[in-house]
Amino acid sequence: MKKILAGLILALGLVQAASAETARDRLNTFFTNVNTMQSSFIQEVFDEQGNLKQSSRGTVFLVRPGRFRWEYAQPEAHKIVSDGKDVYVYDVELEQVTIKPMRQSLSSAPVAMLLNKQPVDSQFRVQEMQTEDSSLSWFHLVPHRRDSDFTSMDLGISDRGIQEMVLNDKFGQQTYVHFHGMQLDINIDPNRFRFTPPQGVDVIGKPS
Repeated sequence: MKKILAGLILALGLVQAASAETARDRLNTFFTNVNTMQSSFIQEVFDEQGNLKQSSRGTVFLVRPGRFRWEYAQPEAHKIVSDGKDVYVYDVELEQVTIKPMRQSLSSAPVAMLLNKQPVDSQFRVQEMQTEDSSLSWFHLVPHRRDSDFTSMDLGISDRGIQEMVLNDKFGQQTYVHFHGMQLDINIDPNRFRFTPPQGVDVIGKPS
């Protein structure tokens, strides 16, 4: 009987180890193998007291390295587009476009944490998180570089890729991003990453 129990315990341990390894493999695959991503998202920002400050939704398109389109549809239209060199921020309500070199403008953008196609350990210190009430595998990532407004990121991952992202910033705020309908490694029209300011809007800055 003791041998049977010992065998079951060993088998359970191996299954858990294999599961953890699979989850870590999915995380590594997302950062090293994925070239493109398209997804709808819901984004919520909470202040340091845990109060909801802002809720929005939209669509993100990503082509590694460096190109993305983060487009808010609700409650107000707002577009952030990178062609790999410059980032264009278009505030539709203000009729204003701000152009900045990519390195200067991504410190506060959630998508910045996902732009590089490099092994996850070369970008972040990674710790697996223990969760009881989630169907996702969760990892806590702390960037090696300190040039971002975000101090850490929690990623919930499934066999369909990143499903949830929680970013903690140096101001004590948390940004929750819930992805749905995510598609990986699909063809994305290159024109999505080109931006020409609409006629009549105020333009601050110039392309590099």
